Amino acid sequence: MRRNKICGILNITESRLATYPLTMNRPVASLPFCSRYRLIDFPLTNLTTAGVETIGIFTHDNLRSIYDHVRSGKEWGLDSIHGGLFFFSEPSLDSGRGNQSGLNLEGDIYNYFNNIEFFEKSESEYTVIMGTRMLCNVDVQAILRNHIEQGADITVVYKSVDQFDDGDQHVSCLTIDEDGRVRGLKSCELHKNAGKMFINMEIYIMKTRLLTKLIRNVVAENEHCNLNDVLHKAIVNLPSNGFEYTGYLKTINSVGAYYQANMDMLQDSNLTALLKGSQTIHTKVKNEAPTYYARSSEVEDSLVANGCLIYGEVAHSVVFRNVTIEKNTVVNSSVIMQGSSIGSGAELHYVILDKQVRIEPNTKLIGTKNKPIVIEKNSVISRISEDSQSPEIRTANQGNDRENYNTLFS
Repeated sequence: MRRNKICGILNITESRLATYPLTMNRPVASLPFCSRYRLIDFPLTNLTTAGVETIGIFTHDNLRSIYDHVRSGKEWGLDSIHGGLFFFSEPSLDSGRGNQSGLNLEGDIYNYFNNIEFFEKSESEYTVIMGTRMLCNVDVQAILRNHIEQGADITVVYKSVDQFDDGDQHVSCLTIDEDGRVRGLKSCELHKNAGKMFINMEIYIMKTRLLTKLIRNVVAENEHCNLNDVLHKAIVNLPSNGFEYTGYLKTINSVGAYYQANMDMLQDSNLTALLKGSQTIHTKVKNEAPTYYARSSEVEDSLVANGCLIYGEVAHSVVFRNVTIEKNTVVNSSVIMQGSSIGSGAELHYVILDKQVRIEPNTKLIGTKNKPIVIEKNSVISRISEDSQSPEIRTANQGNDRENYNTLFS
C-alpha cells in the first residue's frame, strides 16, 4: 500500500452560535474537554492512528487557538517529511468581518474548490471527512475496510440510538435498509417517534476523485452551500453504505451537551470507552507540577488536572490545569477551566467557568443540571453586598455581549 493512501479532512466550520458564550472567541474544535483535551484532539487522533499522514483543516475564522494547540502536529506524529497538517481559511470570512455566529451564510464549498489542489497533491486514493462536534473515538481503518468490502461510492458512519435526545433536533438521521445501504436522510426531530434512530455522525469516506468531482459539479452549477449539504445529497443519490459505530458518542451542539459530556467522563465506563480504549487520545503536552491537596481539602468523584491548588471541597466536577480553590469553598457538579481561581467561602453548583475566571470570596453561583451557568473567559465575579441576590460581573471583553451574561442571573 503506497504512502498517503488516505487523506484526512477536518471540517471545523461548525456553527458557534449554539455553544455561545463558550465559543465567543474560539471555534467548537478548540473547546477544552475533560480537564486536559480539546475537541480537535479526537478526530486528529482517529485519523493519525489509522495511518493518515496528510490532513487538511478547513475553517473560516478564529484560527489562533487552533494554531496554538496543534502547531506542527508533533503530538500526533504529523511533523514529518511526508504529508503534515495544512490549514485552509476563506479570507473573506475572517472574524474581522464580524460574523459572530460562526456561520457562513454563503456556504464553505468555495473554500474547498479554491484549494482543490490539496487533494490532488496528496496523491491519496481515499479521503476521510470528519468534524469536531461529534465527540467519539472511531477506528478509521475499520471504516475503510468496510467501505472497500461493500463496494459503495460513499460510506457514512452512524450511531444507533433508541431514545431521542432533544439536543439532537438539529442533527440528521439516516434511513438504512437491512443490507446496510443508505436510503434516506432527514432531521432526527422527524424520526423521534419512529423507534430506533440512526444518527448521522458526519464522518464520510470516499475516493478522492469522487469528492473533487462533487465539489467541481456544485461550483459549476453556481450553488452556494456547505460541504455537508453536498455530502448529504450525495449519500442519498449515490450508492452509499452505512457503518455502525458502537462506542461513546456525544453531539456538542449546545452548552448543555458540552456540560453533560464532561460530566459523563466521571463514569468509568464512558471514560474508558472514549479515552482509554484501543486508541489513546493524544493532546498537546504541558508539563506541570502535581496538584496540591491541602489537609482542609475534600475531593470526591472528580477529574483534576495537574498544577492545581485545592484547599476546599470539590465534588462531581471536572477541574482543568492551574486552578486554585481556596478554603471553605464548595465546588459541585461544575466544569472549571484552566487558570481560574475561586475565593474562600464561595459556592458553585452546576457552573462552567471559562479560562482565567476569578470568583471572589463568598460569591454563590447556583445553576441547574439542564441549565448550567456559564461565565465568560477573564471575568471577575463578586457580590455587590451581603443582601444582593445577584453577582456583579466584570469582564475583559465588556461590550455588545454584556447583556447576555446579566440575564443569567436575573
